[in-house]
Parts: sequence; C-alpha cells; structure tokens
Amino acid sequence: MPNNTFYFSILRNPVQLMESSFTYYKGASAYSKARDLEEFLNQPSQFYNASAPDSHYAKNLMTFDFGYNHNGNFSDKHIQLMLQAIEAEFDLLLISEYFDESMVLLKETLCWDLDDVVFFPLNSRHNTTKNPLSESTREKIKTWNKLDWEIYVHFNKTFWEKIDWNIGKERMQNEVRTLQQKREQLAKVCLQGSGSVAPQLIKDQALAPLQYGKAVIMGYNLKPSLDKATKQMCQRMVTPELQYNRLLYRKQFPKKTLKRSNAAVLPKLSNRKTV
Repeated sequence: MPNNTFYFSILRNPVQLMESSFTYYKGASAYSKARDLEEFLNQPSQFYNASAPDSHYAKNLMTFDFGYNHNGNFSDKHIQLMLQAIEAEFDLLLISEYFDESMVLLKETLCWDLDDVVFFPLNSRHNTTKNPLSESTREKIKTWNKLDWEIYVHFNKTFWEKIDWNIGKERMQNEVRTLQQKREQLAKVCLQGSGSVAPQLIKDQALAPLQYGKAVIMGYNLKPSLDKATKQMCQRMVTPELQYNRLLYRKQFPKKTLKRSNAAVLPKLSNRKTV
C-alpha cells in the first residue's frame, strides 16, 4: 500500500461482542454444545478447545483480528506493547457503540462532509435473538476476553480524547444531531415503512442479508417507483455486506470474472445452523 494510506478500524465492547458472537456463531465448535452463554462461561474448559481452528470466535476475537494470539497469556508489559503496536499501525480506532460519533470523527479526520458518512444500520439482529446479560455474566466475559477488554478500554479512551482535541463535545453533539436528521430524511426518501424489517418480509432477495447461526438479521424494503438515480443511491445504503463486497470487487477489478472463491463468504463452521 502507498505510504500515505490511511488505516482505521472499529472496536466493539467485548461484552456485547461475545453475546452477539454466541448467537451468530452458534455453530462454532466452542459454542455448539453449550445451552447458553452462562453455561459456557461457567465451564469454558468443557467447551473450549484452544487448538480448534475456529476458537477465536469464542475468545478475544478482536485480538485475533489485529493479528495477535487470542489464547496468549500476556503480561502487563506485553499488553502495553500490543496496544502501542496497534496504535502505531492504525491512524484511527472507532467505537461501534458510538457509531454516529465515530462517523463524525472519521469524516473530520478525512476532511469529508456529513453526507459522505450518512448510513442506515446494517447487520442488526432482531430483538428476539438478543439476550440480556446479568452483571456477573458481564464480568465473566471481561475476564475471559481479557486481551479484548484491554484493547477496548485503551482505545475507547483515545477515541474520546481525539474528539476533545479535534472537535469538542459541543460541536460533536451538533454534528451528531445533524447526521441523525440527514439519516431520517433519507429514510423518508428511500425506505418503505418505518425502518428495518424481519428477513421473511424483505421483498427484494438481492437485498436480503445472510442468516447465520441463530441470529435473525434485519433488512430493508425500498420504496417502489424511485427514479433511477435515487434508487441506486438508496440500494447502496441498504445493501448487505456480502453483496456490497461483490459490488466493490467488480468495480475494483472490472476485467476479472468474479468467481465464487473470490466472493466474501463466512467461514464454514462445524454444526452450522441457519435460521
């Protein structure tokens, strides 16, 4: 990549991440036999095999994604070295729980406009597949995912520091409010109904997200009779990640035939179950 390439990533609270992963990757070897997340956390040795090729779905997933050993027993010194290395490699780390603020900070850093970062939430689960967690379960998740928790706490801190330094809280609040208004305006233009719908209610299957594990992933219906330009803009706002990846691939490599092996697919998991 060119020397001036801008690298950024986004983090998610490990508590919410593990609750979501247990549902989404229920077919993973570590999760497939556990009745619920509480049972897994009470007896992880009964379910978790560190040598399993899909073990990262059940422990320190973000650490794995950054290229580090998700099963590592890191000392405090090595954790600090890991954090320093991530900070040196990435220009910006965003926070999923503050997605609006993250988009504002991203556009500010890249000298974009708010219109460049307006979005509709994608890959959201239906509320029926979200499980409330007790405080004790939350603490067990933090302990089990110690490396992820260290990463999240550190970069959550630097995230708000960057906002204070580059934007300020008052301006950030105004920018977020404007971004939300723009999203509401686009929803009125693009979407049929009040927002996302359950997968069985999605009319255009080209816009249907992959249903994986025990998660029920929501999608959108576009208004009929949109003009060509508006329809294209709205479609890109609601296109699920796998379909959008294929769109970008065709755009980036127009002379190449898009083969199935090149398409974005989720890994095969043992005992895979779909809804």
